[in-house]
Amino acid sequence: MKNIFAQNKKLASWMNRGNKSVLYLFVIIIFAMLVMSLLDPKFFTARNLFNILNQQSTLGIVTIGVATAMISGCIDLTVGNLLASTAAIAALLLNAEVNVVLVIVLTCLSGLAAGFINGLIVVKTRIDTFIATLGLMSVYQGLALIIPSGNNIYLKGKLANFGTYRVAGLVPLPIFYFVTIAVVAYFVMRYTKFGRRLYSIGGNPETAYLAGINLDRNKIAAYAISGFLSSFTSLIVISRIGQSQPAMGVAYPLEAIAAAVIGGLALSGGRGSIPGVFLGVILLGLIRNSLNILRVQSFYQYVMLGVVIIIAVTLSNIGSNKKL
Repeated sequence: MKNIFAQNKKLASWMNRGNKSVLYLFVIIIFAMLVMSLLDPKFFTARNLFNILNQQSTLGIVTIGVATAMISGCIDLTVGNLLASTAAIAALLLNAEVNVVLVIVLTCLSGLAAGFINGLIVVKTRIDTFIATLGLMSVYQGLALIIPSGNNIYLKGKLANFGTYRVAGLVPLPIFYFVTIAVVAYFVMRYTKFGRRLYSIGGNPETAYLAGINLDRNKIAAYAISGFLSSFTSLIVISRIGQSQPAMGVAYPLEAIAAAVIGGLALSGGRGSIPGVFLGVILLGLIRNSLNILRVQSFYQYVMLGVVIIIAVTLSNIGSNKKL
Protein backbone atom coordinates (compact mmCIF):
# COMPACT_ATOMS: atom_id res chain seq x y z
CA MET A 1 0.00 0.00 0.00
CA LYS A 2 2.85 2.38 0.76
CA ASN A 3 4.27 1.78 -2.72
CA ILE A 4 0.92 2.55 -4.32
CA PHE A 5 0.49 5.71 -2.22
CA ALA A 6 3.99 6.85 -3.18
CA GLN A 7 3.20 6.15 -6.82
CA ASN A 8 0.09 8.36 -6.63
CA LYS A 9 2.18 11.19 -5.17
CA LYS A 10 4.71 10.77 -7.97
CA LEU A 11 1.95 10.80 -10.57
CA ALA A 12 0.59 14.08 -9.22
CA SER A 13 4.10 15.54 -9.20
CA TRP A 14 4.76 14.49 -12.81
CA MET A 15 1.46 16.06 -13.93
CA ASN A 16 2.40 19.32 -12.19
CA ARG A 17 5.73 19.28 -14.01
CA GLY A 18 3.80 18.89 -17.24
CA ASN A 19 1.88 22.07 -16.40
CA LYS A 20 5.16 23.91 -15.84
CA SER A 21 6.47 22.73 -19.20
CA VAL A 22 3.33 24.07 -20.86
CA LEU A 23 3.86 27.45 -19.23
CA TYR A 24 7.51 27.64 -20.30
CA LEU A 25 6.62 26.63 -23.85
CA PHE A 26 3.80 29.17 -24.02
CA VAL A 27 6.17 31.95 -22.96
CA ILE A 28 8.77 30.83 -25.52
CA ILE A 29 6.17 30.80 -28.32
CA ILE A 30 4.80 34.25 -27.43
CA PHE A 31 8.33 35.68 -27.28
CA ALA A 32 9.23 34.12 -30.64
CA MET A 33 6.05 35.50 -32.23
CA LEU A 34 6.77 39.00 -30.93
CA VAL A 35 10.32 38.90 -32.27
CA MET A 36 9.16 37.67 -35.68
CA SER A 37 6.46 40.35 -35.82
CA LEU A 38 9.14 43.00 -35.40
CA LEU A 39 11.38 41.40 -38.03
CA ASP A 40 8.62 40.91 -40.61
CA PRO A 41 5.09 42.43 -40.40
CA LYS A 42 3.79 39.66 -42.70
CA PHE A 43 4.39 37.08 -40.00
CA PHE A 44 1.64 38.12 -37.61
CA THR A 45 -1.32 37.76 -39.97
CA ALA A 46 -4.28 35.43 -39.65
CA ARG A 47 -3.45 33.70 -42.94
CA ASN A 48 0.15 32.99 -41.95
CA LEU A 49 -0.79 31.75 -38.48
CA PHE A 50 -3.45 29.47 -39.95
CA ASN A 51 -0.89 28.22 -42.46
CA ILE A 52 1.48 27.29 -39.62
CA LEU A 53 -1.29 25.36 -37.85
CA ASN A 54 -2.34 23.71 -41.11
CA GLN A 55 1.21 22.64 -41.96
CA GLN A 56 1.72 21.21 -38.48
CA SER A 57 -1.68 19.53 -38.18
CA THR A 58 -0.55 16.22 -39.70
CA LEU A 59 2.60 16.06 -37.60
CA GLY A 60 0.52 17.06 -34.60
CA ILE A 61 -1.96 14.22 -34.99
CA VAL A 62 0.85 11.68 -35.42
CA THR A 63 2.68 13.16 -32.42
CA ILE A 64 -0.35 12.70 -30.16
CA GLY A 65 -0.31 9.00 -31.05
CA VAL A 66 3.42 8.76 -30.44
CA ALA A 67 2.99 10.64 -27.15
CA THR A 68 0.36 8.14 -25.98
CA ALA A 69 2.88 5.35 -26.39
CA MET A 70 5.70 7.42 -24.85
CA ILE A 71 3.69 8.18 -21.70
CA SER A 72 3.42 4.42 -21.12
CA GLY A 73 7.19 4.11 -21.48
CA CYS A 74 7.18 2.89 -25.10
CA ILE A 75 8.59 4.25 -28.35
CA ASP A 76 6.77 3.95 -31.69
CA LEU A 77 9.03 4.40 -34.73
CA THR A 78 6.57 2.83 -37.16
CA VAL A 79 4.27 5.84 -37.57
CA GLY A 80 5.83 7.22 -40.76
CA ASN A 81 6.01 4.00 -42.74
CA LEU A 82 2.66 2.84 -41.37
CA LEU A 83 1.25 6.12 -42.66
CA ALA A 84 2.71 5.41 -46.11
CA SER A 85 1.37 1.85 -46.26
CA THR A 86 -2.16 2.80 -45.15
CA ALA A 87 -2.08 5.71 -47.61
CA ALA A 88 -1.44 3.19 -50.40
CA ILE A 89 -4.38 1.08 -49.20
CA ALA A 90 -6.65 4.12 -49.19
CA ALA A 91 -5.51 5.21 -52.66
CA LEU A 92 -6.11 1.75 -54.15
CA LEU A 93 -9.59 1.57 -52.61
CA LEU A 94 -10.49 5.04 -53.87
CA ASN A 95 -9.36 4.22 -57.40
CA ALA A 96 -11.41 1.03 -57.20
CA GLU A 97 -14.48 3.28 -56.72
CA VAL A 98 -15.12 2.12 -53.15
CA ASN A 99 -17.41 4.46 -51.20
CA VAL A 100 -15.39 7.31 -49.66
CA VAL A 101 -16.81 6.87 -46.16
CA LEU A 102 -16.04 3.14 -46.29
CA VAL A 103 -12.49 3.93 -47.46
CA ILE A 104 -11.98 6.22 -44.48
CA VAL A 105 -13.30 3.57 -42.07
CA LEU A 106 -11.25 0.73 -43.60
CA THR A 107 -8.07 2.83 -43.66
CA CYS A 108 -8.43 3.80 -40.02
CA LEU A 109 -9.23 0.20 -39.04
CA SER A 110 -6.13 -1.02 -40.87
CA GLY A 111 -4.01 1.42 -38.89
CA LEU A 112 -5.72 0.39 -35.66
CA ALA A 113 -5.04 -3.28 -36.43
CA ALA A 114 -1.41 -2.56 -37.33
CA GLY A 115 -0.94 -0.64 -34.08
CA PHE A 116 -2.51 -3.52 -32.15
CA ILE A 117 -0.06 -5.93 -33.79
CA ASN A 118 2.83 -3.60 -32.96
CA GLY A 119 1.83 -3.55 -29.31
CA LEU A 120 1.29 -7.29 -29.22
CA ILE A 121 4.78 -7.94 -30.63
CA VAL A 122 6.37 -5.50 -28.18
CA VAL A 123 4.72 -6.87 -25.04
CA LYS A 124 4.91 -10.56 -25.92
CA THR A 125 8.48 -10.66 -27.18
CA ARG A 126 9.74 -8.34 -24.41
CA ILE A 127 12.13 -6.79 -26.93
CA ASP A 128 13.16 -3.21 -26.22
CA THR A 129 10.47 -0.97 -27.74
CA PHE A 130 13.00 1.02 -29.76
CA ILE A 131 14.46 -2.10 -31.37
CA ALA A 132 11.09 -3.79 -31.90
CA THR A 133 9.51 -0.81 -33.64
CA LEU A 134 12.71 -0.17 -35.59
CA GLY A 135 12.30 -3.64 -37.10
CA LEU A 136 8.58 -3.12 -37.66
CA MET A 137 9.34 0.21 -39.32
CA SER A 138 11.25 -1.70 -41.99
CA VAL A 139 8.32 -4.10 -42.41
CA TYR A 140 5.89 -1.26 -43.04
CA GLN A 141 8.32 0.41 -45.42
CA GLY A 142 8.36 -2.82 -47.39
CA LEU A 143 4.55 -2.94 -47.39
CA ALA A 144 4.43 0.70 -48.52
CA LEU A 145 6.43 -0.41 -51.57
CA ILE A 146 4.75 -3.79 -52.14
CA ILE A 147 1.11 -2.61 -51.98
CA PRO A 148 1.45 -0.05 -54.83
CA SER A 149 4.21 -2.05 -56.60
CA GLY A 150 6.68 0.72 -55.81
CA ASN A 151 4.68 3.37 -57.65
CA ASN A 152 2.83 6.53 -56.72
CA ILE A 153 -0.95 6.16 -56.85
CA TYR A 154 -2.76 9.25 -58.17
CA LEU A 155 -6.22 9.97 -56.77
CA LYS A 156 -7.54 12.04 -59.70
CA GLY A 157 -9.45 14.43 -57.46
CA LYS A 158 -10.89 11.82 -55.08
CA LEU A 159 -10.98 12.70 -51.36
CA ALA A 160 -9.88 16.25 -52.24
CA ASN A 161 -11.88 18.10 -49.58
CA PHE A 162 -10.85 15.86 -46.70
CA GLY A 163 -7.54 17.65 -46.21
CA THR A 164 -7.88 20.86 -48.22
CA TYR A 165 -11.31 22.33 -47.43
CA ARG A 166 -11.24 25.71 -45.68
CA VAL A 167 -14.04 26.63 -43.29
CA ALA A 168 -15.32 30.14 -44.08
CA GLY A 169 -12.66 30.23 -46.78
CA LEU A 170 -9.91 30.75 -44.19
CA VAL A 171 -9.55 27.97 -41.57
CA PRO A 172 -8.23 24.68 -43.06
CA LEU A 173 -10.20 21.60 -41.99
CA PRO A 174 -7.08 19.70 -40.76
CA ILE A 175 -6.74 22.31 -38.00
CA PHE A 176 -10.12 21.19 -36.65
CA TYR A 177 -8.97 17.58 -36.80
CA PHE A 178 -5.80 18.40 -34.89
CA VAL A 179 -7.46 20.54 -32.22
CA THR A 180 -10.34 18.09 -31.72
CA ILE A 181 -8.02 15.09 -31.37
CA ALA A 182 -5.78 17.06 -28.97
CA VAL A 183 -8.77 18.02 -26.79
CA VAL A 184 -10.08 14.44 -26.71
CA ALA A 185 -6.60 13.11 -25.93
CA TYR A 186 -6.20 15.65 -23.12
CA PHE A 187 -9.41 14.57 -21.41
CA VAL A 188 -8.61 10.88 -21.86
CA MET A 189 -5.10 11.21 -20.46
CA ARG A 190 -6.11 13.57 -17.66
CA TYR A 191 -9.49 12.35 -16.45
CA THR A 192 -9.89 8.67 -17.35
CA LYS A 193 -8.58 5.51 -15.71
CA PHE A 194 -6.91 4.54 -18.95
CA GLY A 195 -4.86 7.76 -19.05
CA ARG A 196 -3.80 7.50 -15.43
CA ARG A 197 -2.84 3.88 -15.93
CA LEU A 198 -0.54 4.83 -18.81
CA TYR A 199 1.17 7.43 -16.63
CA SER A 200 1.54 4.89 -13.84
CA ILE A 201 2.97 2.26 -16.20
CA GLY A 202 5.47 4.72 -17.66
CA GLY A 203 6.41 6.15 -14.27
CA ASN A 204 6.91 2.88 -12.41
CA PRO A 205 5.75 -0.35 -14.07
CA GLU A 206 6.47 -2.50 -11.02
CA THR A 207 4.26 -0.39 -8.76
CA ALA A 208 1.59 -0.23 -11.48
CA TYR A 209 1.61 -4.03 -11.66
CA LEU A 210 1.28 -4.32 -7.87
CA ALA A 211 -1.68 -1.93 -8.07
CA GLY A 212 -3.44 -4.43 -10.33
CA ILE A 213 -2.92 -2.64 -13.66
CA ASN A 214 -2.63 -4.89 -16.70
CA LEU A 215 0.58 -3.57 -18.26
CA ASP A 216 0.40 -5.53 -21.50
CA ARG A 217 -3.22 -4.66 -22.29
CA ASN A 218 -2.70 -0.94 -21.75
CA LYS A 219 0.52 -0.80 -23.77
CA ILE A 220 -1.17 -2.61 -26.66
CA ALA A 221 -4.01 -0.08 -26.48
CA ALA A 222 -1.49 2.79 -26.61
CA TYR A 223 0.12 1.36 -29.75
CA ALA A 224 -3.32 0.79 -31.32
CA ILE A 225 -4.16 4.46 -30.78
CA SER A 226 -0.87 5.48 -32.36
CA GLY A 227 -1.55 3.27 -35.39
CA PHE A 228 -5.10 4.60 -35.73
CA LEU A 229 -3.93 8.23 -35.70
CA SER A 230 -1.18 7.48 -38.24
CA SER A 231 -3.67 5.98 -40.67
CA PHE A 232 -6.09 8.87 -40.16
CA THR A 233 -3.25 11.27 -40.92
CA SER A 234 -2.48 9.37 -44.13
CA LEU A 235 -5.92 10.35 -45.42
CA ILE A 236 -5.19 14.03 -44.84
CA VAL A 237 -1.81 13.79 -46.55
CA ILE A 238 -3.02 12.04 -49.71
CA SER A 239 -5.93 14.46 -49.88
CA ARG A 240 -3.49 17.36 -49.88
CA ILE A 241 -0.99 16.07 -52.42
CA GLY A 242 -3.44 14.07 -54.55
CA GLN A 243 -1.45 10.85 -54.44
CA SER A 244 0.12 8.22 -52.21
CA GLN A 245 3.90 7.86 -52.23
CA PRO A 246 5.93 4.93 -50.82
CA ALA A 247 8.39 7.34 -49.18
CA MET A 248 5.85 9.69 -47.64
CA GLY A 249 6.02 10.07 -43.89
CA VAL A 250 9.68 9.05 -43.51
CA ALA A 251 10.49 12.09 -41.35
CA TYR A 252 7.48 11.74 -39.05
CA PRO A 253 8.92 9.40 -36.36
CA LEU A 254 11.88 11.58 -35.36
CA GLU A 255 9.93 14.84 -35.75
CA ALA A 256 7.09 13.48 -33.63
CA ILE A 257 9.46 12.32 -30.89
CA ALA A 258 11.25 15.70 -31.00
CA ALA A 259 7.96 17.60 -30.70
CA ALA A 260 6.83 15.37 -27.82
CA VAL A 261 10.10 15.81 -25.93
CA ILE A 262 9.98 19.57 -26.51
CA GLY A 263 6.48 19.41 -25.08
CA GLY A 264 7.82 17.97 -21.83
CA LEU A 265 7.40 14.22 -22.34
CA ALA A 266 10.12 11.98 -20.95
CA LEU A 267 11.54 9.29 -23.23
CA SER A 268 11.43 6.95 -20.23
CA GLY A 269 7.68 7.56 -19.86
CA GLY A 270 5.35 8.67 -17.08
CA ARG A 271 5.73 12.43 -17.50
CA GLY A 272 4.33 15.14 -19.73
CA SER A 273 0.97 16.37 -21.00
CA ILE A 274 -1.03 16.66 -24.21
CA PRO A 275 -1.14 20.50 -24.04
CA GLY A 276 2.65 20.41 -23.87
CA VAL A 277 2.78 18.13 -26.91
CA PHE A 278 0.42 20.48 -28.77
CA LEU A 279 2.66 23.47 -28.03
CA GLY A 280 5.78 21.46 -28.93
CA VAL A 281 4.33 20.80 -32.38
CA ILE A 282 3.40 24.48 -32.78
CA LEU A 283 6.88 25.60 -31.74
CA LEU A 284 8.49 23.39 -34.40
CA GLY A 285 6.17 24.87 -37.02
CA LEU A 286 6.86 28.38 -35.80
CA ILE A 287 10.59 27.84 -36.11
CA ARG A 288 10.32 26.50 -39.67
CA ASN A 289 7.97 29.25 -40.77
CA SER A 290 10.19 31.94 -39.27
CA LEU A 291 13.30 30.61 -40.98
CA ASN A 292 11.48 30.49 -44.31
CA ILE A 293 10.20 34.04 -43.94
CA LEU A 294 13.72 35.19 -43.08
CA ARG A 295 14.90 33.33 -46.22
CA VAL A 296 17.45 31.27 -44.35
CA GLN A 297 18.95 28.67 -46.69
CA SER A 298 17.70 25.15 -46.08
CA PHE A 299 21.04 23.64 -45.02
CA TYR A 300 21.45 26.34 -42.36
CA GLN A 301 17.90 25.68 -41.20
CA TYR A 302 18.81 22.15 -40.07
CA VAL A 303 21.56 23.49 -37.83
CA MET A 304 19.44 26.30 -36.40
CA LEU A 305 16.44 24.04 -35.89
CA GLY A 306 18.58 21.54 -33.97
CA VAL A 307 20.00 24.26 -31.73
CA VAL A 308 16.57 25.71 -31.01
CA ILE A 309 15.18 22.26 -30.21
CA ILE A 310 17.96 21.66 -27.66
CA ILE A 311 17.36 25.08 -26.07
CA ALA A 312 13.58 24.60 -26.03
CA VAL A 313 13.86 21.14 -24.46
CA THR A 314 16.22 22.49 -21.80
CA LEU A 315 13.89 25.35 -20.91
CA SER A 316 10.69 23.29 -21.03
CA ASN A 317 12.17 20.65 -18.72
CA ILE A 318 13.48 23.05 -16.06
CA GLY A 319 13.27 21.36 -12.71
CA SER A 320 12.59 17.90 -14.14
CA ASN A 321 15.72 16.50 -12.52
CA LYS A 322 14.80 17.66 -9.03
CA LYS A 323 14.02 15.00 -6.45
CA LEU A 324 10.36 14.25 -5.85
